[in-house]
Amino acid sequence: MIKRMTKATSLLVAAAAIISIVPAHAADYTKIDSQEGTIYNAVAYKDGKFYVDGEVNDKDEAAYYLADGKYNNLSDIDSGADTDIYGSKYLDVQDGDYFVDLDNGSVTDESIKENAEDDAASALRKNLKKDNDKRYVSTEAETIQDLAGAEIAGNKFSAPWYKFQYTKDNATNGTNTKLNVYTDAQGNYIDADYNLGSIKVTTTAASGTTNKTATISNTDDTYDAAGETVKDQLSASVDSDNAKVIGQDANNIYRIAKVTVTVKNGSTIAKINGIDVSVDTKTFDTTVSGSVSFSVIQKISKAQASGNVDGAKYAKSVTTYIVSDEDGKNEAFTYDNYTVANGKLVGYTANGTNVKTATGTLSSKNGYYYVDLGDEASEDVQVNGSKSAVDTDADGNLWRLDAGYIYEWNNDEDWTKVYKVDGSFDQMSVYNKDNIVAWSKEDDVYSVIGGKGTTTPTDPTPVVNKGWVKTDAGWTFYNTDGTQVKGQWVNDGGVWYYIKADGTMATGWIQDGSTWYYLQSSGAMKTGWLNDNGTWYYLQSSGAMSTGWLNDNGTWYFLNSSGAMLANTTVDGYKLGASGAWIK
Repeated sequence: MIKRMTKATSLLVAAAAIISIVPAHAADYTKIDSQEGTIYNAVAYKDGKFYVDGEVNDKDEAAYYLADGKYNNLSDIDSGADTDIYGSKYLDVQDGDYFVDLDNGSVTDESIKENAEDDAASALRKNLKKDNDKRYVSTEAETIQDLAGAEIAGNKFSAPWYKFQYTKDNATNGTNTKLNVYTDAQGNYIDADYNLGSIKVTTTAASGTTNKTATISNTDDTYDAAGETVKDQLSASVDSDNAKVIGQDANNIYRIAKVTVTVKNGSTIAKINGIDVSVDTKTFDTTVSGSVSFSVIQKISKAQASGNVDGAKYAKSVTTYIVSDEDGKNEAFTYDNYTVANGKLVGYTANGTNVKTATGTLSSKNGYYYVDLGDEASEDVQVNGSKSAVDTDADGNLWRLDAGYIYEWNNDEDWTKVYKVDGSFDQMSVYNKDNIVAWSKEDDVYSVIGGKGTTTPTDPTPVVNKGWVKTDAGWTFYNTDGTQVKGQWVNDGGVWYYIKADGTMATGWIQDGSTWYYLQSSGAMKTGWLNDNGTWYYLQSSGAMSTGWLNDNGTWYFLNSSGAMLANTTVDGYKLGASGAWIK
């Protein structure tokens, strides 16, 4: 978000019929002309719409709404007013005194942000009062809470979500006294401290002779993994007070947290998701007898699960990634700021004339969920006062301005040079690659990229699609050179997808050669057990459907030629029980 600098500023707009990003390896960039004028503050929006405060286009000092190449004077707003982005389309002026609708340039003194917070709090109270069955202390759940300042981190111009903590009643989650609830403006909430997804824990019994593995899926239940005669001895908790949301996208909330797994009955924890906990003490803290703690990044679905816990709704899906490499070795992913771009997490710290950046890809290998951290880049950046010229766009992509060039982080390990601008520029606002304002206050010069009435950039480069593109037919995928993928597998961020011959992403069952695979509704390839319309199937780590005898963690099952698990029958003289397991 762009805030007005305390000193006077320079500005205006220059030109550009904008083009898409070229592949990261290409050296091409677009040269942008500049214009004379003084900008005090500017905010880029979509479709060539901008908020511009200054002396521009031969006009008097004022706040303007720029659209269709025309500067419209926002007479209610004083030049030099502080601004902040709010919600999907608003500019909050002077801490809520006015709001500018950037879709059409209208100005209102209605308390849009405060009203939205009040409406969200009221809707949350209504839903919790209806749902809560001793999950939270009822006096809190049935009270309208103050959500002012509770908005959680997210990409600019995205619908707000809020965080609130309730005192737990019957809930477990270890010794924590509070539970985190995230809600949208309509009160559609999720209890964020219940679902853990799938954490496989291998324990060694006190005798030292028995290993047993159990899968922990939530923080309320206990599990039998002691390996001896005592059951229900394994549990997990999330440090709810110190869990930190670091970003969100349209479907998920991402947070850094600490998970602790505890086992009783004198047993010890040997492995987490197949990795020995002794591999790195910085990853797995085993200093407390009978427990293991580890830092994680959780990808939490905004959608509610069909079930509930003590009446309360929780996230439909959660994936818990341990902050380490694929072998369990510690990886430092600590930055002042984070952004979510195309499902990847970008951490960055801007300190004066330097910005350090690294991308964390949420990955899995052989059932171990980890953060695949790319190399850190350290680059120069322009600075105005104490503010570095670094910005994120509406899709979460990271941008920087330095020495007359505008760069975009490629969400891997490098910066792509996108635009050549005036070398004096030291401030910018980015909505996306097609809508950018950059300027220098001291040198009275600026450029506006996008919208009508701007000059055409020199050295234009062709439009190049890359990555996922949504079409009327479905999701499609393009290589970095712009070629569309058809009839083959795609690995994106460590997750496999299949693109059909028509170029659209597959879901459900597919047959590739003689092998069957299952693609979830997101398109992601499924591994492990699958219940499809009441029938159990098993997908290997490669995604291939299993048939015949299957040994899953020491238990034998039989899958017929269609992949369906058999139960309550006898195969090859071996009796299978109701769960499908061979009864020895």
